[in-house]
Amino acid sequence: MRLAELLEKRLGLEGLSAPENRAVVRWGFGLAVLAMVLRVVFWVVTQRYWEDALITCLHAENFAQGFGLTHVRPGEPPLHGFTSPLSVLVPLLGDLMHVGFGVDFIKLVSIPAAALTVIYVLAIAVHPSVRLAGPLAVLAMGYVAIEHQQILWGMAGMETQLATLILLMSIYYAIAWRPAALGLSLGLCMLARPDYAFWTAIAGVYGLFRSPRDLPKVVGIALAVYLPWIAFCFWEYGSPLPNTIVAKGLGYPQWWEKADTIDFFTIKRHTWMMMAEQIHLLLGPTFAGHGAGLHIFFSNTPESPIANFMFAFAVLGTLAIVLGRKWTLWPLAACVVAYSLYYVYLVPVVFGWYKVPYIATLLLLSVWGLHTAARLIPGATFRNGLLAAFAAAYLGVFAAVLPVTFWTERQIQQYVENDVRKPAGLWLREHMKEDEAVGCEPLGYISYYSRGNVYDWPGLASRTVVAWSKEHPEDRNLEGMLKGLQPEYLFLRDMEILFWFQDPEWFREHYHVEAVFQVDPEKAKEIRWLDRNIDTRFRIYKKNHEGDAPYDDSLWPTVESFAGRAMGKPATGTP
Repeated sequence: MRLAELLEKRLGLEGLSAPENRAVVRWGFGLAVLAMVLRVVFWVVTQRYWEDALITCLHAENFAQGFGLTHVRPGEPPLHGFTSPLSVLVPLLGDLMHVGFGVDFIKLVSIPAAALTVIYVLAIAVHPSVRLAGPLAVLAMGYVAIEHQQILWGMAGMETQLATLILLMSIYYAIAWRPAALGLSLGLCMLARPDYAFWTAIAGVYGLFRSPRDLPKVVGIALAVYLPWIAFCFWEYGSPLPNTIVAKGLGYPQWWEKADTIDFFTIKRHTWMMMAEQIHLLLGPTFAGHGAGLHIFFSNTPESPIANFMFAFAVLGTLAIVLGRKWTLWPLAACVVAYSLYYVYLVPVVFGWYKVPYIATLLLLSVWGLHTAARLIPGATFRNGLLAAFAAAYLGVFAAVLPVTFWTERQIQQYVENDVRKPAGLWLREHMKEDEAVGCEPLGYISYYSRGNVYDWPGLASRTVVAWSKEHPEDRNLEGMLKGLQPEYLFLRDMEILFWFQDPEWFREHYHVEAVFQVDPEKAKEIRWLDRNIDTRFRIYKKNHEGDAPYDDSLWPTVESFAGRAMGKPATGTP
């Protein structure tokens, strides 16, 4: 157990070397190794690069090349086109070694971070004030080690694994009350995600009651970590507020703006729909790799029975903490409740990578609920046997789907990203002039490979789009933005032209098709759950100019061709 003693000393953990925890600690070390192995396998098999990872890594590459920490083209004022500082600062280290290595460097860092994530879950489970039943500790550690979404985002080039690690680390130091370590972790939390300010406030309130004399140390260290970034933002951008937050606030309507009426039943329906169909859904096995919708395993409904079952125990765990006055776990419960309210009522679009750290904390409440309920079962041996069987069954369903989810991620990367969006970006790089722009919704692949001016919706990396949104509140959507700004090129999904736009004829009058990028129909047949992917068919349109006609109108998408491609069948009469 020398490793346990070393971790206790270096990381300030408790209970790892205690004889009564020896079996659980061994499981933890084994699962930490498994977490790293699975992420290496995922990287090698899939070669996955998520769209948004390329947005942030372009900032790092520009900085490494002397253009500033910005997404826009050289010569323009720097633009703060990312939300998480760590999502850029970590790749920046890689790009400073070799330009282009940044996106792989954050993957590399995510591998040991995954092991540490397991270790901090272990530390929470065996802490003297918590002492989870051994099988439930293994369940919690196993989830963060093997669940597909816990693996996907970090190993696709995003900061998600680091954000999960830092949040769990911070929760542990609040439970163990290590003021210096807690202050450091809170500073890192603010560098991981700005919305971690909610957790920072919770930890501060907890510290105010737990040990008021230690609170200045906690706050001072947190500010020492975070304030240099704020100072840099004022110097580089003139404000610490990311352009992405402004753009999303303008471009994505809130749920109440889309509801016909707001009453008790509307709020109740919205609350359960968000929790059961989007947020706590990840407590059961799901697949989010297509980006536009989740595939739910072992369910024919939008909800997961497994996830709902675990969520019920999360509610029980929360009640047990509050009613039982388990003050040590109050910060954990408060964190989950605060983020549940935040995601359900205040975030217009809850993207998949937002949920991963939250779900890890929600699962801890689930296992505490199970731990509380299990106390009613007589006989320690019988009780632990039941819990071990449950933990094995629960983790088994996640492990069982990994081969098919890993392979599907590989197919998406090869047949969609590499064969459709990457070539489209390279086509634009070859054809688009320096003073021209392309309008579209997806930003990552198009901007990274074109290195051109992109009017993305809702303007994550475009001052022009954000300025247009501010001036046209009545028409804030992709179609309105494209009509208002009329860039030289458009990069549009077929479904946007055929089904989403209110006035597609306007585009026929002003643009013509220049190039078509779509998944090969034969390859499409091999990809599971392709109906949840909206990025399989794009066309590049160019603005009509007097004297350029005639244009080949047969290149325009049709409903018939779209249906044929959607079924993986050849569509006659179209490219």
